[in-house]
Amino acid sequence: MLPTGDDALIRLVAALSEIYQPIFGHPEFSAAVRRDCEDRWCHISRIHHVLESLLGRPPRVLDLGCAQGFFSFRLAELGATVLGIDFQPANIAVCNVLAASHPDLNVRFELGRIEEVIARFAHDQYDLVLGLSVFHHVVHRTGPATVTNMLSALAEKTCAGVFEMALADEPVEWSRSQPQDPRQLLQGFAFVHELARSATHLSAIARPLYVASNRYWFLGGMGAVFDTWQAESHGLAGGASGGTRRYYFGNGLVAKVFDLRLAGCLEANVREHDNEVAFLRAPPPCFPAPRLLAHGRGEHEAWLVRECVPGELLSHHIGSGKPYDARTILLDVLEQLAALQAVGLFHDDLRAWNVLIGADGHATVIDYGAISMAGHDCAWPHNLFLAFMIFMHEIIRGNISKPDPLRLPLLNPGQLPEPYRSAVWDLLERPPHTWSFAWLRDRFAQPWEDGSGDSESARAGFALVFEALQVSTLLYRGITRQVFERARGAAESVSKLERGE
Repeated sequence: MLPTGDDALIRLVAALSEIYQPIFGHPEFSAAVRRDCEDRWCHISRIHHVLESLLGRPPRVLDLGCAQGFFSFRLAELGATVLGIDFQPANIAVCNVLAASHPDLNVRFELGRIEEVIARFAHDQYDLVLGLSVFHHVVHRTGPATVTNMLSALAEKTCAGVFEMALADEPVEWSRSQPQDPRQLLQGFAFVHELARSATHLSAIARPLYVASNRYWFLGGMGAVFDTWQAESHGLAGGASGGTRRYYFGNGLVAKVFDLRLAGCLEANVREHDNEVAFLRAPPPCFPAPRLLAHGRGEHEAWLVRECVPGELLSHHIGSGKPYDARTILLDVLEQLAALQAVGLFHDDLRAWNVLIGADGHATVIDYGAISMAGHDCAWPHNLFLAFMIFMHEIIRGNISKPDPLRLPLLNPGQLPEPYRSAVWDLLERPPHTWSFAWLRDRFAQPWEDGSGDSESARAGFALVFEALQVSTLLYRGITRQVFERARGAAESVSKLERGE
């Protein structure tokens, strides 16, 4: 039996075209509810708590398309200040009656259209914006480009948004207006993360729920400000990941998000993520590894959060013309490669952009996703020690070659200064199965005395072979680059089609 004071609410609820959400504080209406909101609420409440911690105060929330106010009231219960907006007078009438019966909650409601509200609200007027299954109606009415611009403007005005997006393959009339990839509408946000997928009352197709921000990342119940972000791990990546990775830096942390939806990059992204997580969970004791704070992998995304290792990419440092000590760099790198090899691990992408140089001039190997038990380099010449020789030539020469389409075969020991020249010749004369980074480290560290005249004469023929190999590669490099550029253009076109662009 309902309390007599709820007569007005009974009449207003009865007048609704549908009870889309649970009526706050009135479970007696739950039998007729079209959507269960608890599945989305658990994610939204976590975002609220993280944002409240980041801000140091309760957030100010704008609930666009608030319907019967379920999320507005629940957020107000947590202490948020909330404004709910809906264009249906019947919904606002129900919300106002409920608000009047809960004067302790800082929540109010207004009649209005989403696009008008977004256009008029001021910068930083709200900290969190909700847009749950409402923007597909605006897309159907105005087109995807208009909504993309609208949400891009919103991204600059607020700290974060939580958006549930309808999909183009839903069996309803408005679906033909939707972009194939709903993330297209959120391209104005630097950080976009899929929290979950939830069923609706319209079909068995589950809709994605995203959190998006230009200021913070939110992953695994954590969050932090990011000062910078990038879609490539380094400046020479050349689009190798197809735009499927994003890196966020700030507050001493690095957050990485891997998009797993693009078939051509799926295997590499899963491998990179899983390798880094596996390594950082139990790194060798002598290897300078950062602390892994959180990680996760779902059907469409993988992500991780770790401490940021201080320093500058060695490739950038050298490219900027800054001084460095090649011997220190090489000994540091060999020390770390030896520590890995001692426990059966190897780094398959040792490059100057995967090494940091600290303020003290010492080097740290990074790109932990490239560390595994696979004993080969990720690219030609595949042998880890030959790959190290190319790396060593570049560091000593102070010239980092762009690896496009192939690395230069800088393998000629005769082009190295001592003591590296003699050490590499000695390594090549040993059986390959005995090669080790610890042996190279120890050889490089030994005092060197010039007594190699006879050896140099005996090895001169081999040096000529290495030199001929290097020249021949340069001859074919230009032609190969043209082929690679055409292939890359075709791959980018396919990627855009897959993303619905």
